Amino acid sequence: MTAVELVVLALIVIGSVIALVLLVIITNGLIESHRDRLEPSLVDVREAILTAVSGEESTAAEIIGKASGFSKRYIVDVMLDLAPSVEGTSRAILVSLAERIGVVRRARKGVRSRRWSTRLYSARVLTAFGVDSEDCYPLFSDKSPEVRAQAAAWAVACTSAKAIELLIVLLDDSAGQCSFAAQDAFIRIGLRGTEPLMDALTTANEDVVRRILEIAVATSDDRFYAQALSLSADPSPATRALAASVLACSGHPSAGGDLVALLGDPSDDVVLAAASGLQKLSYWPGAASVEPLLDHEWWELRKQAGLTLLALGAPGEILLRVNSPGDGPAAEMAVQALELRSATAEREAA
Repeated sequence: MTAVELVVLALIVIGSVIALVLLVIITNGLIESHRDRLEPSLVDVREAILTAVSGEESTAAEIIGKASGFSKRYIVDVMLDLAPSVEGTSRAILVSLAERIGVVRRARKGVRSRRWSTRLYSARVLTAFGVDSEDCYPLFSDKSPEVRAQAAAWAVACTSAKAIELLIVLLDDSAGQCSFAAQDAFIRIGLRGTEPLMDALTTANEDVVRRILEIAVATSDDRFYAQALSLSADPSPATRALAASVLACSGHPSAGGDLVALLGDPSDDVVLAAASGLQKLSYWPGAASVEPLLDHEWWELRKQAGLTLLALGAPGEILLRVNSPGDGPAAEMAVQALELRSATAEREAA
């Protein structure tokens, strides 16, 4: 076979492959077009479901029944989209419709699937509709980190004592996305998770202690005060800094004095957290203790000292004016803080 014949043969083969690919694409397009003509539009299904959650269930049931004869994909997509944003009676109706078309039933079964993608999707469905299921508890120890993270989200929708217990275990998960998901879940659960987290603080390892303290900062529950005060003497500077933040967020009457004591901590990070906490509390008796920080070698701490003194009202402003004349870091920071106060006042007056 000559070179020309080989080239011709290659072109014929390539042309045949291209023609076959085009045929497949056209065929799929025709099938999809035919299916779209048979199925109800996404708008129709959305209107039907919105009608249902508005209370006109009988009308919606007829439309959904007709639509489900062709495909459930539109219905499921719309319902999952609506589920997180409806509450009360509307949510009950939506869950009832999900039960009617078999979405919830399949999800209950799907969380036991051998395929991680099916377990993940099923857990998402149960989370969206707030459906409780004993079969979701094993997901907290699932081999897939994506599934474990989704289990944490499900615990927010279906909070129980067992779910909270499993969430605490998940805080120590080796996969960052799982421990973060557990933290986020506790923040969204709020005050109901405080007591179990307080119990966990007594035995948790250093990493988990810090994660719990971060949760305590976000929830600002004053019940964490006593343990935060104890942890403010922890050997780890990172833990002490977080404990200082918790003290500030707790709003406890003694928190201001506790934070002033932490201004003498050997770690700059702890001192920074304490100064920031005093700003948050507007604890004016601490002004004199904050003033020396205007001359600190770390700029970030000098800046925080200026902001804190501004937040402490007249005592802080007097100390800033005392430090503003002259040269040096303290004078420079005091001037910047006072200029900030003046600019803020001008904006408020305008």
